[in-house]
Amino acid sequence: MRSAIGRLVAQQLGRASVVVLDPVSGTTLLDVRGSRSRIPASTAKLATAAAALDVLGPDTRLATTAHRDDRTVYLVGGGDPTLVRARGGDPDAGGRPSLTALAEAVAADYGTQTSLTVVYDASAFAGPGLGPGWGASYPRLGVAAPVSALVVDDARVRPGATARVNDPARQAGEVFAALLEAQGLKVRKVRKGELAEGAREIARVESATIADIVQRTLTDSENNFAEALAHLVGGRLLQDPSFSGGARATTQALQALGLDVDGLTLADGSGLSRQNRIPARLLADLLAASVSSTDPELVPMASGLAVAGLTGTLADRFSSAATKAGRGFVHAKTGTLTGVSSLAGTVLDAEGRTLVFAMIDDRVRSLAGVRSTMDVIASTLATCGCD
Repeated sequence: MRSAIGRLVAQQLGRASVVVLDPVSGTTLLDVRGSRSRIPASTAKLATAAAALDVLGPDTRLATTAHRDDRTVYLVGGGDPTLVRARGGDPDAGGRPSLTALAEAVAADYGTQTSLTVVYDASAFAGPGLGPGWGASYPRLGVAAPVSALVVDDARVRPGATARVNDPARQAGEVFAALLEAQGLKVRKVRKGELAEGAREIARVESATIADIVQRTLTDSENNFAEALAHLVGGRLLQDPSFSGGARATTQALQALGLDVDGLTLADGSGLSRQNRIPARLLADLLAASVSSTDPELVPMASGLAVAGLTGTLADRFSSAATKAGRGFVHAKTGTLTGVSSLAGTVLDAEGRTLVFAMIDDRVRSLAGVRSTMDVIASTLATCGCD
């Protein structure tokens, strides 16, 4: 292993952490500064994914509900980040739950020409909308929206746009009101509030399973999906559905899975915060658990990793002569922040073994250069039967 990739690590990733494991035998094939805590960027989503699968359960679905109390209809968010306004198709076949479908069900219950007040309720999540250290420009730039338990169309200012709104719950409430009016109802007011005691549920739409949401989160590095999952974990374990609650609950969940969390410090669930610290060894251990039979609930993590040269955040990578051997064989989660590059995943080697690797460099001078080196290292693992 050292002869195959050791020189690359030493010469081109001199300050980075690199770990390679054989998850079947439990053998550590390479460990270069693997225990050093690093800024992980989006590879932090692996920790969030594991906690969500373990705490929430892979088969759990997230509901957005409508409740009736006389002429007030409540739109209640349950933390589903996948809701869309249009008909989204079957969530179990790659589609998304539809706010239009919810509005149609409400209209069927009320009948047309009824005058209503719409109250939108996002109280399932608490705390600030932007994570520790996040830039105030993130919504405008499309990096992430303020985290909310009620969101539609990824909180984009309009479908297909890059920028996101500053108040996702309000947007969802206003979109819902417009959809009700399109059904023949009259909406006299839209306001923020909480579900009234005694209001009865009249309709709901549900997400795909947590396993499916985790896979989408990892493949495309969906920041708001990851934050919703972390908030939900915080709410379930600690009754604290916030950034801090999600961070503490994720750490607790990983520890309960038997993972060594020494050196782990989390501030959010997406990896956007530069306050996050994760050792590469922990990322490798997480992936090893996902591809082994010891923790079957974590299996969706492995299938959610982007495929080199083909899907998600790796679709436009592994195209050079030095990396083409990894195309299709490397499956990984990427991570990028200013001065940070990371890559953690699995690779099928020349002997048919599945190996696990994790690489983090948080003192990067050339992101393109370090990213290319990491891709070469992963590809080299695919061509060797290294010990």
